[in-house]
Amino acid sequence: MKKIFNLFLAGAILLFAASCQEDEPAPQPAPDLVKAANAAGLTTLLAAVEAVPGLAPTLLNAQAITVFAPTNDAFANALTAFEASNLGELVEKLGGVENLETVLGFHVVPAIAFAADLNATNNFTTVSGQALTVARNGNAVTVTDANGDVANVVAADVAISNGVVHVIDRVLLPEIDLPQEPAPNLVDAATGAGLTTLLAAVTAVDGLATTLLGLDAITVFAPTNDAFAAALEAFNAANLEQLVARIGGIDNLETVLGFHVVPAVAFSSDLQASNTFTTVAGQELTVTVSGSTVTVTDATGNTVNVVAADVAIENGVVHVIDGVLLPELNIPNVVEAATAAELSILLEAVTAAGLGSTLLEAEEITVFAPTNEAFGNLLTALEVSSLEELIEELGAEAVVKVLGYHVVPAVAFSFDLNEGSQQVPTLAGENLTVTRTGNNVTVTDSAGTTYNVVAADVVISNGVVHVIDGVVLPNLD
Repeated sequence: MKKIFNLFLAGAILLFAASCQEDEPAPQPAPDLVKAANAAGLTTLLAAVEAVPGLAPTLLNAQAITVFAPTNDAFANALTAFEASNLGELVEKLGGVENLETVLGFHVVPAIAFAADLNATNNFTTVSGQALTVARNGNAVTVTDANGDVANVVAADVAISNGVVHVIDRVLLPEIDLPQEPAPNLVDAATGAGLTTLLAAVTAVDGLATTLLGLDAITVFAPTNDAFAAALEAFNAANLEQLVARIGGIDNLETVLGFHVVPAVAFSSDLQASNTFTTVAGQELTVTVSGSTVTVTDATGNTVNVVAADVAIENGVVHVIDGVLLPELNIPNVVEAATAAELSILLEAVTAAGLGSTLLEAEEITVFAPTNEAFGNLLTALEVSSLEELIEELGAEAVVKVLGYHVVPAVAFSFDLNEGSQQVPTLAGENLTVTRTGNNVTVTDSAGTTYNVVAADVVISNGVVHVIDGVVLPNLD
């Protein structure tokens, strides 16, 4: 009886054991990479993988892989860093699908490495052929990319059918040739740098902007707005228009601007300790390098500093400087200016009166220069037919006084004059009345006769000439 009981008990135990084995669920196979990424919500990573033809099957069929899988937030940060609004733009910024494949391959190691398998420092060669560094410190695991940027593993050891996934908080970047943004042209670069006065000056010279944009190679030393402001102050000019007048007009402005342009490309790294360049203006300037400091010396010996170097433009480079460079300017003397203006009768009169040296040697003068027609009108009014008859009619001393009445022993550009009337002394010893009404200037002589300035602000080496349409007469009694 006891034997039968023991047999029954043993059978019951075996039956119970068999029943328990039937109730235990069979172990589930690990998901593949795509399913694991879907389950983890790594939708941007999946979209990136799908953007590379054949990449998903390659990863799924690999014998052994460890995937460092960026989160959606990690991709969002990458979009921001590359100024892209979506994955398509990011691919474009990276340089196309081929570079995207390199980036994604840089996240995959062709071996299985769970966190527990890691040493303190590990160097893995990735599917892209480039190495990344994985470090473990306790339970913390980090990954360093080719740029030295560090990503944190935020979810480790997600087993997949052919390896393991570690979720990371950053997109890892390998060494890739990123597409270069096209360099701006000179005008766009100057606009971006806020060099508004330089742009206004270039625009003031007809065709200069087009010429500079069309040159094959240029290096531009570009003055800041503050540099132009200092030049305005130095020349006692209130604005660019007045500065142009004081330096001798648009032609000289073109010379000044051309003196800031070298017809070759010279980045700061191309420079020697001392460099002499021939500029577009045909004159030389000197560029000096001392350590990280670059200076430029102009024709007057004035030295300015490069304050922002190596701004690449489509046909060269711009170096921003803190001063305006001055070349040798072509400023005529009073005789040359009168000759250029075809004031032949005035010149004959000055020569006949022996005043040429006086005018040329004067320290500062303002000349109100009558046109040939103005002298013709005076001859008609006095009923004489030539300058010689005029001199005979008035007398040599009176002619000297008349001519001296047209010369003020100071420099007065039209914009230097006060609004309204003012009395100005002349070489004749009598005051001349000069009136400015806006941009219009008139002169009134001792008889109360008024004439117009028809061409103002002709710069000469020792002052300025204003061409007038009449001969002003002092008191000849």
